Amino acid sequence: MTAATHAGSLAALGQRPPRLVLRVVVYSALTLGIGAATLLVFLRQFERGRAEHAAMLEASVVTQTVVDRLVPGDLRGASEPARRRQLDRLFRARVLDGETLAAAIARPDGRLVYATGPSLAGQRLASAEKLRAALRGTVESEQVAVPSADGGAKVLRTYAPFRLAGGATGVFVVDRRYAPIASAAKRAAIAVAAVLELALLALWLCLIPIMRTVTRRINRQLETIAHLALHDELTGSPNRTEFGSRLDEVLQREGRGRCAVLFIDLDRFKDVNDTLGHERGNELLRLVAGRIRDALGPRERMARLGGDEFAVLSETAVEPESAVALAQRVRASVAEPCEIAGMSIELRASVGIALAPRHGTTRDELLRRADIAMYAAKQDGPPRVFTEELDDRSPVRLAVTGELRRALERRELVVFFQPQVDLRTGAVRGVEALVRWQHPVRGLLGPHEFLTAVEHAGLSRTLTRYVLDESLRQLRGWKEEGRDLGLAVNVSARDLADARFPAEVAEALARHGVDPAALELEVTEDVLMSDGVRGGRRLEQLVEHGVRVAIDDFGVGYSSLGQLRSLPAQVLKIDRSFVARMGTSASDAAIVRSIIGLAHQLGLDVVAEGVESPAHVAWLREAGCDAAQGFLLGRPQPHGAGLTAAAQDMVVAQAIPLRRAFA
Repeated sequence: MTAATHAGSLAALGQRPPRLVLRVVVYSALTLGIGAATLLVFLRQFERGRAEHAAMLEASVVTQTVVDRLVPGDLRGASEPARRRQLDRLFRARVLDGETLAAAIARPDGRLVYATGPSLAGQRLASAEKLRAALRGTVESEQVAVPSADGGAKVLRTYAPFRLAGGATGVFVVDRRYAPIASAAKRAAIAVAAVLELALLALWLCLIPIMRTVTRRINRQLETIAHLALHDELTGSPNRTEFGSRLDEVLQREGRGRCAVLFIDLDRFKDVNDTLGHERGNELLRLVAGRIRDALGPRERMARLGGDEFAVLSETAVEPESAVALAQRVRASVAEPCEIAGMSIELRASVGIALAPRHGTTRDELLRRADIAMYAAKQDGPPRVFTEELDDRSPVRLAVTGELRRALERRELVVFFQPQVDLRTGAVRGVEALVRWQHPVRGLLGPHEFLTAVEHAGLSRTLTRYVLDESLRQLRGWKEEGRDLGLAVNVSARDLADARFPAEVAEALARHGVDPAALELEVTEDVLMSDGVRGGRRLEQLVEHGVRVAIDDFGVGYSSLGQLRSLPAQVLKIDRSFVARMGTSASDAAIVRSIIGLAHQLGLDVVAEGVESPAHVAWLREAGCDAAQGFLLGRPQPHGAGLTAAAQDMVVAQAIPLRRAFA
């Protein structure tokens, strides 16, 4: 990852790489400076205290050397001149030196009875508190200013108690120069502070390479975190967060904001995981991500949203046609065969498209609507562009959903029947049940106008039960009138997913008194292949009840005739798209003939859908097709509570031209 990419990734996370070296250098220097200044002040105070204490002890010791030369009379008052001269000689010899400026003797009342300076004799001490403390037996001191020739000097005055023979007590007062004491304290403090400062400076210098190393490591960790936060760990592709940020950037560009969002989902990917395991599934996802990435242009980005879901953001394919072309290109790249665990696997992808600003101006709107379009594409096959009709949260879809529920309650849904004609005899051998909606306002609606809403509203199971019940009631009526017909009813994936479905079918057959062999359930191959194991189990249970199974719309899904060998099906219905092109496409005609031939070898009856011309009948009959249905042979017809014999004759009469053609 480049520095620019790294910075951009961290900016997307709302973070910036910490400049630890600079911050540590500045903050530690400030901290050490403040600490050093505080330490210096403390040391100076400490050393000053030590120096003062030493001076006090020295003064106390010195004064004790003159105690033995004093007499009690020295504490009673002013001394005789001869005695004063003796004391002067004593103090000059033993007390006064270069640092001691003056000395005096004080009585307990604080009056000085002797002083080396004659002007002090007879005065009273100003600090009575210090005097009292000294008389209690402790040596006290204080800093005082005394007049001098240069205007004043700071001295350390010490009060040292003494006791004479006979019990008389007094206090020696000694004034020592303070400047030498302060100077000694300063020198000692500076020496200690210098050593400590050098140690702190060395420690500070050692922190710089350590912090530089820590910074590089943290930056690498942040780079990794940023990548993991914005990219999918499995495929290395941008994830949902990064994709959303890029989409927001495009939408917020002034005067622009036009783009396409493609929502891609792999079809039947669960089967790969279940069959080959998750490790192989992950390998396939990495391969698919690379193929999608390779199919994109310079202004198109892809992301893995999670599971088997991917998304593409395009700033060039901003119109429906170009967006669909891009989706087809992506689908083609995904559909290329790939080798996984020694097997050749072909994947299909469903793609939904949402365009900005047509379908939304925010990230959430576009992703949600592209997702909705993708689910519609799963049902239809080709990529789908979002429309309001697809959105079950839109007012139109919500209104349709509510009306559908009421329609089922009011029995507005009508079952139509389209005949299936035996191509060998021209006789109607059965009918397929097709549902219509007799809307009270919009008139008769075809299935394409409401079946998607049925799926989204979760009403597919209810609709199947409704159609099955109505169809079996009509089949019973025809049976009572002497018309022996088969009945084909379409079932959905949700029906086969419900374990109760086989029992429901058996109960409905018993309730209407219909032979199970007369009922044929049609399942599209896509529905069957989406959950082959569970769907196959349900179909086997139905076959055990005597019901026939037909594979509908064969040829447009993903199954093969080889897979049909394991399915409990008896009928194969060829999709109308192949039948319609038989006359114009030699390949489609060859496909139809091949399907019919192989299906017969598997013991399956073949029914062709979409027969709309006599030529279709001739080609199918020549190819050996068993039965057919289409507008040529009979359009879907409604039924009432009891279909009359005349109506039945009308359906049969539609096959008369066919029978004549066979004659």
